[in-house]
Amino acid sequence: MNDNAAEIQHLEAVLEAAMTATADIAVITDAAQAIIYASASFTAMTGYGQAELLGRNCRFLQGPGTDADTVRVMRDVLTSEESFDGEILNYRKNGSPFWTALEIIPMRVGTRDAVTHYVSVQRDISNRVALLQQLQVQSVTDAVTGLPNRKAAERAVEAAVERAIRPDTTVAVGLLDLDDFRLVNNAFGHGAGDDVLRQWATRILSCLREGDLLARMGGDEFLLILKDIDRGRANDHLMDVLGRIEESGDQPYTIGDQSVRVGMSLGIALVPEDGTDSRSILRSANEALHSAKQRHLGGRWWETAQNASVQPQDNPTNGGSAPARGTLSSDYRDALNSGDIAVHFQPVVDLRDGSVHLFEALARLSLPGGRIAYPDEFLPHFTSEDLLVLFTGVLDRALATLAAWDQTGSRHDVSVNLPPAVLTSGSLSTLVQTLLQAHTISPQRLGLELLESQDLHLEEQRTTLRSLIDVGVGLAMDDLGSGYSSLQRLSSFPFGAIKLDRGLFHHVRDRPVETLSIIATLIQMGRDLRMNVVVEGLENESLAEATTVLGAFLGQGYYFAKPMPAQDCLRWAQSFTLQEHLSPVRTPLGALAYHWQFARLAAPHPLDLDRCPLTHFINGAASPAEASVWHAQQHRTRTPGPSSSQFLIDWLTLQIRESEL
Repeated sequence: MNDNAAEIQHLEAVLEAAMTATADIAVITDAAQAIIYASASFTAMTGYGQAELLGRNCRFLQGPGTDADTVRVMRDVLTSEESFDGEILNYRKNGSPFWTALEIIPMRVGTRDAVTHYVSVQRDISNRVALLQQLQVQSVTDAVTGLPNRKAAERAVEAAVERAIRPDTTVAVGLLDLDDFRLVNNAFGHGAGDDVLRQWATRILSCLREGDLLARMGGDEFLLILKDIDRGRANDHLMDVLGRIEESGDQPYTIGDQSVRVGMSLGIALVPEDGTDSRSILRSANEALHSAKQRHLGGRWWETAQNASVQPQDNPTNGGSAPARGTLSSDYRDALNSGDIAVHFQPVVDLRDGSVHLFEALARLSLPGGRIAYPDEFLPHFTSEDLLVLFTGVLDRALATLAAWDQTGSRHDVSVNLPPAVLTSGSLSTLVQTLLQAHTISPQRLGLELLESQDLHLEEQRTTLRSLIDVGVGLAMDDLGSGYSSLQRLSSFPFGAIKLDRGLFHHVRDRPVETLSIIATLIQMGRDLRMNVVVEGLENESLAEATTVLGAFLGQGYYFAKPMPAQDCLRWAQSFTLQEHLSPVRTPLGALAYHWQFARLAAPHPLDLDRCPLTHFINGAASPAEASVWHAQQHRTRTPGPSSSQFLIDWLTLQIRESEL
């Protein structure tokens, strides 16, 4: 046996022993702690390739923010040939920091007494550390309205119950429901519905006093907490506060060039009269809400828990309804059944190198007179049967386009939107497979984007999705964060990719740090779940740059290209170049994203000051002298002072609010 064969056999023995020790190996080193094996998950986590890792000690991943005491303890433990289990801050190849939960296990291969190898198991825990240290707000904020979410609301109720001990005042806890709000979504689309929710939330907040709270429980359900209600005249006090809310909320809301009114129903429970714990208070408020929705007596849109037991009158009426669109539903169906389906394509850009391998196919309808209708306009008018016809037409045209591009030597993949309603079709996987074969397109080149919908829950839908996976196509959850988020779905359904909804950027100007936090968390979640993540809604340089800095691999939006006819795509792809991955930061949002990725982990900037991308930005901007000082402090200390870091964040946030995003 030659030396090479002996080494291979020896390595196989090492791997076999390592697999026995742990089922999730990241790195194997020799006795001198030089890397001899790195898993795919480790290269993905660090950004280094296999060739760059072999022969090196993992300490090269450490940087200025790595805790010296942790490094010392790890060294002492390994010197004593014991196992190490701890957490440490490392840096990726691109300079971005990440926290890892690290376990190092010494091994003795063969009959030797001394340690011959070390096996390392690592998990990226950056999000957990960041949440614990600085960004808890992202877990308690509703992405659509910017209000506190259900989790924050439940905590607020618990706090209200605990603190409502003053004899002269009480706390009112209310559950509020927007009447027939689904009609707005059905008539105008969920995007317009979200806009109305944001308008509504802004108005209601303006009516509240300091200390009061409005939170979104989900969908069109909200929690209202009114503090310091006079216990002796609670009903009069409530009428005064709720009267202002009714007057403001009853005004029309704007959707494009149209307006719509939204009705409200509210159930109110008082602490401790109607409950002494959060569960009983919410139950009482819910009973009152049910009574309010049934009654609406004399225009009164709210009810207290004490009056909820009164029997509702006959012929209850519902408040608020949305007007229908001018175009008839039959016009859209006629266009659909006549085959007047047009497909435009929008590229998905690889933010790492500017390449384009994927286009999303987007449906359009050609109406009489030459007008083009877009999905937000016609989808609410379609039945599940109509949606299946639309999906079939778009898929057929998209695959035909791929085949035509293949003939020119340009090879791309395509994704097509899959409405959840068509998942009840038992022949869906057969339909997809038939069209793939008809156009001679391999299944791996097709992705189906499933809109994140409240309708996505049936077991038969799950069965259909699995059958599509068996065909070989990819599945992506589209518009994650659009209002029906359920992280459980990502693990229970066979998704291989997620697309982040453009609505996540809605508050990027007034709350940029929170926005960056949410985006970064979802990007990291995709990494953890080993899913591709596409960030949608990159409409300008600032958003594209910040997303690239945060480590997103794929992006889509008008900044790169609007959806275009098939004949324009190849010409665009040949002329497109992307500079964000090659340049220092150029926008305030990109600069904030760069600094924030270190600030959120309390880590210093790793590069020399003169090579730091933020240095170039500060020097090129009309920045105060203090900005350079604040920035320099992020490089000079092992643990940057929180004051200078926050000053830098505040200054960049001000630049963002004054810029045009």
